[in-house]
Amino acid sequence: MNKLFNCLIVICCLTFVDISAQTKTNGSNLFTTDLQLNNNKNIKLSDLKGKVILLDFWYRGCFPCLKATPDLIKMQEEFKNDLVIIGINDRDNKEDITDYYAYKKGNYFSTYKTETDISKNLKINVFPTFIIINQKGEIEKAETGFDKGSIRKTIKKLIKENKS
Repeated sequence: MNKLFNCLIVICCLTFVDISAQTKTNGSNLFTTDLQLNNNKNIKLSDLKGKVILLDFWYRGCFPCLKATPDLIKMQEEFKNDLVIIGINDRDNKEDITDYYAYKKGNYFSTYKTETDISKNLKINVFPTFIIINQKGEIEKAETGFDKGSIRKTIKKLIKENKS
């Protein structure tokens, strides 16, 4: 049992390192990609400089992803003037995502399955994964799994630093 636990820790650590490395080396592609959102708008992350951006890599068949949604809605409301949350979903179609967000009373938008697979391009294969981008457009943190406290703390810190 102890060996299994140690293996899981190593796998999680390696996954995090891979995510960090990929977002840092391929980050420029992330900022220039036109993101098609389920509200019929397109956006580039580079257009959001000055705001903290939280990218939520998720899909509807991922229970931990769905479990995070209510907390993300609360964070978006709490930090509405300083934070933009964008769901990155390369698996589900636009209608399913729009229906899900309507059901959950979502206050942020998501990408949907298109020819561009952002998760694959960034080599993200663990869901949920979160990437926090600071107001300068730099990747501040990448995290697998949903640790509400850690993500909230990072967002609060970035907002506070920006207002100082």
